[in-house]
Amino acid sequence: MTILITGATGFVGSRLAHALLTTRNQRVIALGRGDLADVRRRVVAAVSLHGGTDADALRRLQCVKGDVTLPWLGLSPGTHARLAEQVDAVWHCAGDIALAGERERLFLVNAHGTAQVLAFADRTRPDCRLVHVSTMAVAGNRPAGLVREDDLTDAHGFVTHYDASKYEAEQLVRAWTARRGRPAVVLRPGVVAGDRPLPETAAGHPLALLGRMIETVASGGAPSIPSAAERSSGARLHLRLKASPSATFNIVPSDYATAAMVRIGHDTPHERAGAHTYHIVHHTPTQLGDVIGAFEQAYAGLRLECTEEIDDATPAERFIATHLTGFLSYCRLRHTFDRTGALAATPGLPEPAPLDTGFLRRALGLGSRAVVDSAAGAL
Repeated sequence: MTILITGATGFVGSRLAHALLTTRNQRVIALGRGDLADVRRRVVAAVSLHGGTDADALRRLQCVKGDVTLPWLGLSPGTHARLAEQVDAVWHCAGDIALAGERERLFLVNAHGTAQVLAFADRTRPDCRLVHVSTMAVAGNRPAGLVREDDLTDAHGFVTHYDASKYEAEQLVRAWTARRGRPAVVLRPGVVAGDRPLPETAAGHPLALLGRMIETVASGGAPSIPSAAERSSGARLHLRLKASPSATFNIVPSDYATAAMVRIGHDTPHERAGAHTYHIVHHTPTQLGDVIGAFEQAYAGLRLECTEEIDDATPAERFIATHLTGFLSYCRLRHTFDRTGALAATPGLPEPAPLDTGFLRRALGLGSRAVVDSAAGAL
C-alpha cells in the first residue's frame, strides 16, 4: 500500500507516519513545504524520534515538495496526477494549531488546505481511503455535556477561530463524501500528550506553550514577579487565572492515540459511503485543578487560583492573560466525549493509564524538556 500523508513533521503526523512505516510496513509519501532536500531531512528527523526507523523503513519513505494551501497541493499538474494514480490512501494531518491565531491564516491552512486535499482525493481511485485528522475542539462553545461521535454543529458557536476552521474542514469532508459517494475516516483526538523528553527542535503543542509561560512567570522572567530565589526565601507568587475551577480537558497519551488512530484509519474496513467519525480520547477527563496542582508542585511558593473574573489584574496576571489567551479560552468547558465507535473499532487495545501528576509534570515540561501534542492537533 502507498500512503500520501500531510503534516508528517508535526507531533501527531510524525507519529502516524512512523507507525505506518514501522508497524504496517507501508510505503509513505510525505508532502512538505520547502526545498525537497530540506523536506526529506525534516521528515526523517521527525519520524526517527520515535525509534525503530531502520534503513528499510526509510527506503519506503518518499518526500515530495508541496503545500496544502496551494492549488494542486503546490505540485505540478503532472506530479499531482501521477501521485493520485499511485496512492491507496490519503492521510491529511497537516494543520495550523495556533489557538489564538488569526482567522484568515487558520481558515487558509485548516479549511482551504482540506479543500485542496479533497481535490486531490477526487482524482484517486474509488477505493483509495481518505483519513482526515480533526480535533475534539469542533464540539464548539457548548459549556458542558456529552459530545457524540457523529455530532457536528455550529449551533453553540466556537471558542476560537481554530475550532471554527476545523469545523469547516469537517463540513467539507462530509460534503465530499456525499458528492462522491465515498467513505472517509474522521479522527478527532483529544489533547495528545507525550511525557518523554524531546529535542527543542521537535514539534510541540499549545499545552507546551502553557508550560513555558508558567515556567517563565514562576522563574521570575516576567515584570513585577518575585524571582525563584526570592520565593525560596519565603516570598510567594499568587496568580489568578480567568478560568472555571470545574473545567476539564481530555488529555490522551500519544502512544494510545497513535495506536488507536492507526487501527481505525488503516486496519478497519470502511466501505459505506459517508464520514465515519471517531473520538480518540481518554476515558477520564483531566481536571484543570490537576494541571494546576502539577505546576504548584513543580514551583515552590507558586499558587494558582481559578476565578471567573479579574478586575484588578497584576502585571504578572496580565502577562499570563495576554500570552495564554487561546488556552484560557477553553478553561471553562466540561465536555465528555462518546467513543462507542472508537472502542468497537479497536478491540483488545489496552485502555490508556490514568494520568497522574508525574505524567502531567513531564508532559508540560516541568523540570525537563517534554512536548505535548494533539492534530494537529490538536485541541
